[in-house]
Amino acid sequence: MNDCRYSIVIPTLNERDNMEPLLSRLESCGLKNYEIIVVDEHSPDGTLEAVQAYAEGKPYIRGMLNDGPRGLSPSIVKGFSAAKGEILCCMDGDLQHDVKDLTGLLRTAEEYDMVVGSRYVAGGGFAERWNPVRILISRTAAGMAWLLLGVTVRDPMSGFFAIRRTAFEAVRDKLSPRGFKIMLELLFLLTCEQAGRITEYGITFGRRIHGESKLSIRVMGQYLQMLFELRRRRRRQP
Repeated sequence: MNDCRYSIVIPTLNERDNMEPLLSRLESCGLKNYEIIVVDEHSPDGTLEAVQAYAEGKPYIRGMLNDGPRGLSPSIVKGFSAAKGEILCCMDGDLQHDVKDLTGLLRTAEEYDMVVGSRYVAGGGFAERWNPVRILISRTAAGMAWLLLGVTVRDPMSGFFAIRRTAFEAVRDKLSPRGFKIMLELLFLLTCEQAGRITEYGITFGRRIHGESKLSIRVMGQYLQMLFELRRRRRRQP
C-alpha cells in the first residue's frame, strides 16, 4: 500500500486464537490508508502462521518475526521501524484494546505527537469490573511514573498508543527497549526532552477471551527496574 497514513503494530506472543477476530475487526472499523503489522515473538502456538494465512492476498496486512532481542518492547520497535505510515499505533493482540476506540485515538493523533489510550480519563473505563488489586497496581504505577520521571499521563501502562513518526524517530536512538513497557520509555524521552505534545484519549479496556494475561511478578519487576533506570538517566541530564 503506497498511500499509507496509519501503521497499526501488534506485538504477539501466543495469541493465535485472537488473530482472526482482531484482524477482521480492524478491517471493518472504517479506517482508510492503513497497514497492519503483526510482530510475533516466536509463538509456539502458531500465531505468526495464522496471521500469514489470514493476510494472503491482503498486502496491507503482514506478519513478521521478532528475530532480535526477545520481548514486547523490541517487537514494537521492530514493527515501528518497518512501518510505512506517518502515524504509528501500538495495540495488544489479546482483544482487550477495543478496535472501536482506534479511530478516535488516531484522529486525536492528528493534533498531537503522542496519544495514550487511557482508562482513567473522560470516556475511559473497563468493560468488566477489575480486581481491586490490579487497579491498585495500575494506579501505583502511574503515581510512581509521575513522582520519579515527571510523566504526568494517568495511564502509562495501558499499552495502547499512537505516536507520530517524526516523534518516534527523534528519540529512537535513545531507546533501550526491553520487557513490556516501551510506552513508558517513549513518554519519558518525549517529556524530558520536550520533544512532543502528549495527550490522553479515553478507551474501554475489554475482557480477555483467549490466552493468558501477561501480567506477572516478573513483568512488575521489569516495570520497577525501568522506572529506576530512567530515573538515573534523568538525573544525569544537564
